[in-house]
Amino acid sequence: MGFRVFIVAGEPSGDRHAARLMEAIKRREPTVEFFGIGGPAMQAAGLESIVPFAGMNVNGFWEVLRQYRRLRHAFEHTLRHSQARDYDLFVPVDYPGFNLRLAEHVRRRGVPVFWYIAPQLWAWGRWRARRLAEAVDRLFVVLPFEVEFFQRLGIEAEFHGHPFLDDPVYATPPSIEAKNPHQVALLPGSRAHEQRLNLPLMLRLADALRQRDWALEFTVAIAPRTGGTTPGIRFDDDAQRVLLRSSYGVVKAGTSTLEAMLAGVVQVAMYRASFGTYVLGRALVSIPFVALPNIILGRQVVPEVIQTSSAIGRLLRTVERVLADPDEAARQREASLQLRRALGEGGASQRIADRMLALVGRR
Repeated sequence: MGFRVFIVAGEPSGDRHAARLMEAIKRREPTVEFFGIGGPAMQAAGLESIVPFAGMNVNGFWEVLRQYRRLRHAFEHTLRHSQARDYDLFVPVDYPGFNLRLAEHVRRRGVPVFWYIAPQLWAWGRWRARRLAEAVDRLFVVLPFEVEFFQRLGIEAEFHGHPFLDDPVYATPPSIEAKNPHQVALLPGSRAHEQRLNLPLMLRLADALRQRDWALEFTVAIAPRTGGTTPGIRFDDDAQRVLLRSSYGVVKAGTSTLEAMLAGVVQVAMYRASFGTYVLGRALVSIPFVALPNIILGRQVVPEVIQTSSAIGRLLRTVERVLADPDEAARQREASLQLRRALGEGGASQRIADRMLALVGRR
């Protein structure tokens, strides 16, 4: 009997992790069929995409509000597909604003819902816990502290390791000697509105550092810009390649801070929000840190700079302090080893796939 999986991811990081999960499921169930929403990695793994992935990658209250009509249309189209087709399992991958509503509809059909990469209710949105508990059968979390957090809320959760460590590039600590000691990675974020907010600030930072006689090379981890070049700045849309070559980084707070630490990059985490999003976030966010390495380890190992304006003074001072202090580099690299231990061993995607299949009686 055929095995069909409905799977939805709305962001590039979710696309990558979901693709690995799909490949792991296929190793056990070679005839499995996948349909849903996903990017190039998921489509390469065999996804039948029912909604264009481009344009799904939106976050922040005001940013979502501006795209509401288009996102609502995508949701309604996806919901119709989910109601018209037969499938054995629904796997929402992160993307909670979209996936939570979808999971509620799917579970009412009696289809098992295994959420992969849990909503970050520990940061904000704890009021959604009851809805989440009623919408899912199991959470497969990728951060070690999340199991206890969700179980206290009455939600079944399992941790089998972080899928970043399934990537051969991150499976072992990187060689620091192979890095360019003058190379600085600039990661403004993957979403268009993040790049609009962060990229001008990062380019001004690079210019200020050059004017202050720092012998540095800068690469921005996005596609080359149209309409001209920026003197002294390279662009490369392969963020992993940029991180592996770089000794230092200025990284938009989020998943990229975790990836940067696994890549051996000594970094400053930066978060710049529109003023409205910042004010709303201050009222809702319930954790002291924004960078994932700090959240996971429970202390500040990566300096954080939160921006609500285009002034670069505080960011410049923080970056210069990190560049000038070899002890800071040593502290971050030691913390990266602790982070690896916290994230578990490689093979998480296969362990999660096997567990999901066992829960639906396919193993």
